[in-house]
Amino acid sequence: MADLLFCAHYPFSKEAKDYASARGMELTSSLIGKAEDRVKDALVAGKIRKVAEITSAQDEELALYAGARMIVSAANNRYLINRYSVAEAKRASDYLSSDDGAHPGYVEEVASEFSIRFRQDGKGYIVPLADYLSYTPRSFDYKLTNREVIGGMVRVSRHERVRILEEAVRKRMESTLPIRAEFSAEIKSAAARMSALIPKLEVAAVKVGQENYPPCIKKLIDDLALNINVPHTGRVALAIYLVGAGVATDKIVELFRNAPDFSEKTTKYQVDYIKAKKYSMPSCSTMDSYGICIADCRCGTPLRYRDAIHGARLRRIEGEKKQ
Repeated sequence: MADLLFCAHYPFSKEAKDYASARGMELTSSLIGKAEDRVKDALVAGKIRKVAEITSAQDEELALYAGARMIVSAANNRYLINRYSVAEAKRASDYLSSDDGAHPGYVEEVASEFSIRFRQDGKGYIVPLADYLSYTPRSFDYKLTNREVIGGMVRVSRHERVRILEEAVRKRMESTLPIRAEFSAEIKSAAARMSALIPKLEVAAVKVGQENYPPCIKKLIDDLALNINVPHTGRVALAIYLVGAGVATDKIVELFRNAPDFSEKTTKYQVDYIKAKKYSMPSCSTMDSYGICIADCRCGTPLRYRDAIHGARLRRIEGEKKQ
């Protein structure tokens, strides 16, 4: 028999899908309205409210999850998909943190959902290197050079275990949307209302002088414009570069508004912090280790790209003149 509480907390799980399928829940107009509210919460607030701890609400939660995915799919907008995926992942993370004490078996069950094999030892948790590389957030803190690796196992804390599972949920959400199906008129209407709420983002303001930007920086800017979830390492490198290029803080913040987990307050704080600390631009080899170097520019650091490229052109022109 299915554990309804587990299903309500983790509606993306196989157990929840099997339960919903067996129940054959119908999406009424009332449920579609509540599912629309779920999507709106994700889009506007970046978070989804937790379900009430009563059986009827838990049962309804599965229908709302299914309805929300239909609405997001009908809208078929990458920004909305990413924003919704992040919100669902954060909701799951909140439950994982609280369930770790109240229902410890739930965390193991979610981990098995993604075939992530955590093991507990005297110091915390260890996880196979392959699982770690598949699901860790792409940030400085999770780089292998900053981790303890023993016999093919990576040590992680209790909090990091939850964070890895959050990332696994986000990836699954993003990879399984949009659903390819024919949707009802009510779902399409809800999707149209959500589409109208998607911010019309202007990125041209930060494109001044982009002809001199290195390929890696252009790619990061283009990815943000396309609502692609740029990794933390890429965001930091981009902010450092733009600060060094003299781009105003407000313009940098506007560029990052495309990120699905965007917070204006947090982004402004981070950009101001980078500016105050005068962080150095990562070298090309470091950018390559982050997986965000896309060309062999041979300039050592993205900040030297302009001089390296123009210098090469001048040397070529001078050489042609001498011939």
